[in-house]
Amino acid sequence: MAVEFVKCPTCKQKLAVLEYMTTGSLVVCANLKCGTSLRIISRRPLRVEPVPEPETYKVDYRPESYG
Repeated sequence: MAVEFVKCPTCKQKLAVLEYMTTGSLVVCANLKCGTSLRIISRRPLRVEPVPEPETYKVDYRPESYG
């Protein structure tokens, strides 16, 4: 499985994202002091953006965590 790397826009932690994660998928920053929820907005090049906190309160909100 191929792995790509991207930096958290909040704390600059390097995050590994697996190839099966698609645009719109949710991940959580692996930095314990950060923990920001992120959404993949582009695969080529790989880019993420923070998810607004109110969106994390939905029932179907299930991010993956990668370090």
